[in-house]
Amino acid sequence: MKFGKQIQADQVPGWSQHYLDYKSLKKIISSLESNRPVAEAAALAVGTPGSEPSNLPLLPPGFGPDDDNRGREFQAYKAAFFFKLERELEKVCILPRGTVCFSNRCQINAFYLEKEAELKTRLETLLSKRRAAASRVLPDSLDDDATKNHVEWNAVEEGFRLLERDLGKLQQFVEINATGFRKILKKWDKRSKSTTKELYLARQVDVQPVFNRQSLLVFWTSLIYRLG
Repeated sequence: MKFGKQIQADQVPGWSQHYLDYKSLKKIISSLESNRPVAEAAALAVGTPGSEPSNLPLLPPGFGPDDDNRGREFQAYKAAFFFKLERELEKVCILPRGTVCFSNRCQINAFYLEKEAELKTRLETLLSKRRAAASRVLPDSLDDDATKNHVEWNAVEEGFRLLERDLGKLQQFVEINATGFRKILKKWDKRSKSTTKELYLARQVDVQPVFNRQSLLVFWTSLIYRLG
């Protein structure tokens, strides 16, 4: 299965608006490859027909240094592609607890941080309920079988299973988006004969909290320890 279809097929229901818009980015690359009008790429980048490519900002120096001496038309295509890519990283977003942020925060970041905060709250709540359930099991029935058959205890354990399932969904969300950024940048470099992928990933993508694998690893370790 091609990645464009995979990223759509693997989306968690209800989360579709928070995924990388891989399809539009691929269309911009196709415009360059087919030598279609630059205005088409600009319209795809901005989402508005008739957009002027000259109005799109260029990348800072250093991203694809070999591109600096290429023609104005190529620079316009490049500006359109990376403008769209930046919009996938930097959008006005809703932060946890309903705070509206107008800085260049990552939309995918904001969604991830919101979900991570929800999972941490659920974990702490379940731990509290687990302690309370354990204290209500009769002292003379503290063997494993009696505990496992306790209704309140079983409800808490089901809560942990659901938490583990939702943590898996968040991990899948992170991995598919990370793969998407790498694949679309690789495709851009190949079709445009540029060398922007590694530097852009290092400076713009991998530094985002959502792509910090250590954070999820710590959460998984904590959850497994608590369930053990």
